[in-house]
Amino acid sequence: MNPFYNPIFLSKIAKAYLFDIQRLKKISDVKLKRYQDHQLKKMVRFAYTVPLYHDKYKKARVHPNDISVIKDLRKLPLISKEDIKQYYPDGIISSKTSREQLVEIATSGTTGKSLSIYVDMFDIVTGLFGYLRTIREYEINWRKHRLTIIGDFASHTAESGYVTKGLQPRLPFDFLFRNIQWLDTNDEPKKIIKKINRFNPDFIGGYVGMLGHLALLKEKGFGKNISPKYIAATGAVLDKTLKEFIETTFDAHLFEVYGATETGPIAFECKQGGYHIMSDLLYLEFLKDDMPVNSGEAGKLVVTKLFGRGTPIIRYDAINDIVSPRYEKCNCDISGEMIQKIFGRDDLSLLLPGGRVLLPSSFSEIYSRVLYGLKTNKLKDTRIIQHNLTKIEIQIVIDDKTRGVGPSVEEIFSLIRKGFHEKVGPEVEIFVKEVKKVSKGGPRIISKVDKSKFRIKEYV
Repeated sequence: MNPFYNPIFLSKIAKAYLFDIQRLKKISDVKLKRYQDHQLKKMVRFAYTVPLYHDKYKKARVHPNDISVIKDLRKLPLISKEDIKQYYPDGIISSKTSREQLVEIATSGTTGKSLSIYVDMFDIVTGLFGYLRTIREYEINWRKHRLTIIGDFASHTAESGYVTKGLQPRLPFDFLFRNIQWLDTNDEPKKIIKKINRFNPDFIGGYVGMLGHLALLKEKGFGKNISPKYIAATGAVLDKTLKEFIETTFDAHLFEVYGATETGPIAFECKQGGYHIMSDLLYLEFLKDDMPVNSGEAGKLVVTKLFGRGTPIIRYDAINDIVSPRYEKCNCDISGEMIQKIFGRDDLSLLLPGGRVLLPSSFSEIYSRVLYGLKTNKLKDTRIIQHNLTKIEIQIVIDDKTRGVGPSVEEIFSLIRKGFHEKVGPEVEIFVKEVKKVSKGGPRIISKVDKSKFRIKEYV
């Protein structure tokens, strides 16, 4: 049965829309803590009906009755991607839930290792409401304003699961989305900018890389009708100069949104520039050597999802992001915990001499210079191979259609080579070479360094 024909489900959605979207602006930190405790107890009890969690908790000799408050999370074992893969498919959903009631989604597989989990329809709606919470911060009304959402709608992705497999085939009220334009980030930027130009949205949300390409096209005279008031960037670490380039080109304010396939929305940037966690939907731990880090200190992110009846996400340590918390309060009226900085994926990092680690935030900063510095988007694709601590190979795919336009290939290579040398130092050799293509399904960053023998001292 389509849940949108179920009056109980609809009333639940109506309540969430009326009260939950603005919860973090209406609730005190004290009441929020009590709410987190309550939701955690519910989720752990539910997880105990899921074979994966049941087995892990039994082995750790912990029972749902042992979990009363958020601080009790430390009693629970960490859950890895390998755990979920081992129990997939039936072992990652509750014995009380039919798989036919759920929607399967998968991670992007950036590291070459895609992961599938399940979400229910209320998971999907809650994720949508999380995004509405974000744009409401900037007075964007999805019923009055025109919104362009550029998502990854490949068949296996979370966006495809949420929208094309989840909402669109089930939602009987098509008119609700009349102000929303859905575009696929896998399409050519010129094709996308033409569609946005015709739609003329008040708001654009999309991946950092695509927004950079669109800004470059806009600067070159494409998309003359495009004049959004706000732009939301997600999917990668955004460096300061690229942000300024996008904002200046579109004459719009850009803010960041943080999320993951396994969790849905995680955090968003408020008007004052504070990065606020969706603290009523998630609880985040920031760990180094299995201990919480201080404010502003980089730690590995461990996530607990406080809602949903699909695959539980409790003490999940495979987001693999390095993130620093912020324990000081923001000047705005949003309750809950905060993030200071997102450094990027730990499993996409390069290990350097002296215990230094180069994270994706540095990669994006280097590649962004090609866009805003050389004013070209002929860099079509890239892959990094680290052969050892002192040798890194950068493979570049050049768009043959624009090879003879603008800066030369050697200028691009020189800029990339210089950028990496600035980050890694003179003791590391950087080789940049052109290749015809890189595998779409394989990892984009390959390190042959043995991490088990590497002690981290500093993040670059």
